[in-house]
Amino acid sequence: MSEVNITINGGRFSVPEGSTILEAAKANGIRIPTLCKYESLGPKASCRICLVEVDGSDKFRLACAVKAADGMVVNTDTPEIISERKATIEKMLEFHSVDCCHCLRIGSSRCGDLDPKLCESCFFCDCVRDGFCELQALSREYGVDALPFEIKPDNYEIDSSLGSLIRDPNKCVKCGRCVEICGKVQTTGILDLVPTESGSLIAPAEGGKLKESPCVRCGRCVDVCPTGGVYMEEHKDALVYWAHRYGVTTVAQVSPSILGELEGLFGMAPGTMLTELVTAGLRKIGVDYVVTDDFALACTGRCAEKLLLEKLEWSERPLVLTDSYAAKNFMATNYADLGKNLLAYDSPQQFFGKYVKSEFAKKIGVPPENIRSFSVTNGNENGAEAHETGSVDISLNARELYRIFLRTGADPRRLRPSVPDSFVGPEAAAGTLKLLGRADWSTDGEVETLEFRANGKLIKAAIAPNLGKARSLLEQIRNGESPYTVIRILA
Repeated sequence: MSEVNITINGGRFSVPEGSTILEAAKANGIRIPTLCKYESLGPKASCRICLVEVDGSDKFRLACAVKAADGMVVNTDTPEIISERKATIEKMLEFHSVDCCHCLRIGSSRCGDLDPKLCESCFFCDCVRDGFCELQALSREYGVDALPFEIKPDNYEIDSSLGSLIRDPNKCVKCGRCVEICGKVQTTGILDLVPTESGSLIAPAEGGKLKESPCVRCGRCVDVCPTGGVYMEEHKDALVYWAHRYGVTTVAQVSPSILGELEGLFGMAPGTMLTELVTAGLRKIGVDYVVTDDFALACTGRCAEKLLLEKLEWSERPLVLTDSYAAKNFMATNYADLGKNLLAYDSPQQFFGKYVKSEFAKKIGVPPENIRSFSVTNGNENGAEAHETGSVDISLNARELYRIFLRTGADPRRLRPSVPDSFVGPEAAAGTLKLLGRADWSTDGEVETLEFRANGKLIKAAIAPNLGKARSLLEQIRNGESPYTVIRILA
C-alpha cells in the first residue's frame, strides 16, 4: 500500500494513502477529540468537534472526513480551534436536558472542582451516564464552566416502552452512532434521523415507540451512545437491596467478559482484574454465592451439541444455531420462514436462572421464592432477556457493577482474592465442538468458517460475528444457495 507524507502539529509522518486526518493523527499518538466517530464505524461529520486547520484552506476542516494528502500540513490545537470547539460544545449543551457542568453535591460549576470519580459514586444526579458521558468529559476538557446563554432544554417524552432498553431524546446529541450500528452493522434499521417541527430527532424510523418497532433488543445502540440518549434499565440499588435482605439467598453468576472493562474503569493493568477479585467484591456487599459461567456454558454447550448432532443425522436443510436472545428475536422478525431451520438453545444466563431455582435450591434447602439470581455480563441483550423472560432476577453489566463497588466501598483492588463457589465441584467438561465455544460479537469481524465430522459426514459451518453478517448467510439459505450445513449467529 502506498503512503503519503503529512505534517501534524509540526511532526512529519508517513501514513497509508486513503487515511483520514483523524486516522493519521491517532496512528501517531495525536489525539483529536470527536463525539460522533466511534471505532470501526464510518465517519458522519455531524458533531464538528474534530475540526482542524489545514494550511491553504480558509476554513476549519473535519478530521474524520478529510483524507490525508501528500504534503498536507495540519494543526489540531491552535487557540482558534480550541475556542471553536468550546463554542460547539456550549451550543450542544444549550438544548441538553441537564446542566452537565454543574455539580449539585458541591454547588459548583467550575470544571476544576468537578471530579469524574465523584460523579461515578454520587447519588445526586439522575443521569445514567453521569461521570462517564463523553459530552460531559469534553465540557470539562474545554472548560465549559457556564453557558453564555440561557439553557433551552428539549422536552421530549422518554420512551421506556420496552422496559429494558430506554430512549431519552432529551440527552441525544444526534451523533448518528446508534443509527449506523443499527442500520449498517446489525441491519435492523430501527433508528433514523426523523424530521420534526423544530428540527430533527433520532427515533424509530417507522414512528411510534420502540415496543412498536421490530427492535430485536441487541443493545448495541447502548454500547455506542456517547451520552444518555439510549441506555439499559439499571439495577444497582436493587442488587444491593436484595444482597442485604434477611431471609433471601442471593446467587450471582459472573462472566469473564466483564473483566477487561472493569480493568479500564478501575485503571488497572490488563490481566490484573481477576474473577476472584470480583467474587470478593460481591461477597463484600453481601451476595451469598458467586459462581463463574463455566458450568452454565458447559451444560448448554453439551445440550446444544447433542441436539445439533441428532438433527444433522436426518435433516437435509441448513441449520441456524444460536443461544442469543437478540438473534432469536431477529430470526422471528425477519426470517420466520426459516423457523424449521432454527435450532435455538438456552443461553448461559437462562440455564443459570433455571438451575439456581431448581437443583441448587434443593441442594441448599431453600425455597425457590426465597432465592434471587444475579447475572453479571457485558451483553445488553441479557438485560432484555431477563426483563422480558425472567431468566434471572437481575442482569447487570460491568459499568453497573463498577458503580456498585464504588458506592459500597467494596473496591476489588483492596480486597483479597476469593475463590468462586462451584455448583458441582470441578466444573463440568464442555462439549467438543469448537462451533459452540465462546465467540465474540464485533462490528467489523468476518464470518469464521470451520469444518468437522459428524455421523460420518463432513460438516461445513460458519459463525456470523454480527446480525449484518448473519443476514447475508440467512439470505443464502433462503435462496437455496448456502454452502454451509450449519451457521451460528451472534447478536
